[in-house]
Amino acid sequence: MLRIDDSTPGVRLIGLDRAAKRNAIGVEMTLALEAALLELRHREDIQAVVFYGIGGHFSAGMDLKDFFDSSTRGPQELRRARAATEHWRCHLLRQLPQRLFSAVEGYCLGGALPILQASDVVLAHAQSKLGMPEINFAFVPGGQIVKSVALMSSQRALSYLALTGKLISAEQAQRWGLVSEVVSTDPTALALTLASQWVQRSAALQAE
Repeated sequence: MLRIDDSTPGVRLIGLDRAAKRNAIGVEMTLALEAALLELRHREDIQAVVFYGIGGHFSAGMDLKDFFDSSTRGPQELRRARAATEHWRCHLLRQLPQRLFSAVEGYCLGGALPILQASDVVLAHAQSKLGMPEINFAFVPGGQIVKSVALMSSQRALSYLALTGKLISAEQAQRWGLVSEVVSTDPTALALTLASQWVQRSAALQAE
């Protein structure tokens, strides 16, 4: 569910790896994210983290079918997964000691937006689309998703996204504060470069 790469000194790449579902966050992925972030808290050798999506999309958000009424999972498993989701979205992401970078391609929707809110830098490809489409499926966006967008953007932008369910362009997302920079090349490679440069500069400052 996650592709983790520590080959760049001081930087961890975390790839959301469920390409067949546009990296929708299902039960297994949410448990994997919780475990990965718990482990990261204690990694002093990692100073920066880059989040990205495998297969052309960052994430289509939460896998609503896997978590709610149509799920075939048992109640205990669903309770555990929902608790894990709240844990990593509400606490672990915001408490990580590392600098966080996000590289957005394709869709970045709903339940993935808290990752952007916790990030120090968000690079988005010019063709990417962001939004809160939950209302289109007769769901209300979760409280932590709403809170994350409210912390990044304005009340009017939040209301538009939540009430219309429409997706916005990377350029609009930048104007509304969800994205740091819109790029025309691979955002993951650019984010990795920025993260590596930050690690090197931080090390140089500490050596002075």
